[in-house]
Amino acid sequence: MQGLANLGFTCAINSLIQIICRNDLMRDTIINYEIDESSLLTNLKEVLVLMHINNKSIVPKKLVAKLYSIFGNIFNYGEQIDITELWIFINQQIISEINKDERYYNLILDFDNLKLNSKNIINGVAYDTEPDYKNALVSSHFLSDKFAHDYIQHNENKISKWQQITQGFILNITTCRNCNNSLFNFEPFYALYLNIPENSQNINIVSMISQLFIDDNYNGDWICDKCNCKTDYIKSTKIWRLPDILFVIINRFINPNVKNDTPVDINPKLCFDKGTVLFDLENDKNYKLASMALHSGNTYGGHYTAICETDGSFLIYDDTNISRIDNFLEKNKNAYMLSYSLVS
Repeated sequence: MQGLANLGFTCAINSLIQIICRNDLMRDTIINYEIDESSLLTNLKEVLVLMHINNKSIVPKKLVAKLYSIFGNIFNYGEQIDITELWIFINQQIISEINKDERYYNLILDFDNLKLNSKNIINGVAYDTEPDYKNALVSSHFLSDKFAHDYIQHNENKISKWQQITQGFILNITTCRNCNNSLFNFEPFYALYLNIPENSQNINIVSMISQLFIDDNYNGDWICDKCNCKTDYIKSTKIWRLPDILFVIINRFINPNVKNDTPVDINPKLCFDKGTVLFDLENDKNYKLASMALHSGNTYGGHYTAICETDGSFLIYDDTNISRIDNFLEKNKNAYMLSYSLVS
């Protein structure tokens, strides 16, 4: 088994490398790229090749040095890194590097083929009756054009395989409670951030995901274009598109001085039923647990490890120490970042 030496507060880096390496789709996608040798992607690829193909434990000095050279203004050497922030920054860096090589990305759409002159499409699709609002969620070509516009804008009209497997989209809806005027906008995500509910029993990943999509009511601080005044409104969030690899982050550090150690039950499978994902209304989306980053300790110090499915079993990767682990799904107070792989 292939471990990674801790070079001083690099347990978060080591854990994230293991999460990528033990996921066949993520690992193989990275390995198949051949770009600038000085890139972060190529440095990561070298580590993955040594670990997976050559079956070696390594001291990742070169990759760690590269990370700090890129993110030195964000992460200080010798201080603990937040693995969730590390994932977001590394992912964005990889996307940026791939998009510099035209061999590895496709243009999403020719702007001239999309009718983008409408103010509503650019600023947010609006519907002012409840029937139109409901129909928009399932059949509106206007809303599809809005997604195409936002998809192009967010991705600078480029899309790579790596981005396809890690990027999802949510649909944000703001609805005036006075006139039903509704504004639709799309937002990309690379992880779902889950809040731990207070005073709840049997908290699990599924229940926390469900909380993301409960409508919220607000009073008087949104200006409705139709009413031309501040009105009460409803904010809704829907899933538009899910990625092949779904990252889920449990918000354990809302308070900068306190870590929330509330135990959470880990669902080994996630099922988004037919009709839940608006981009593909006809099919269920089923995921299985692929990995989990654990944080033990508090806000001032701690240690990261990773649990990853490897050859049909779950192993815990603790720098150079690797062992099989069972019974980690129930009442887990250290689970921090999870990844799920799309099955069907």
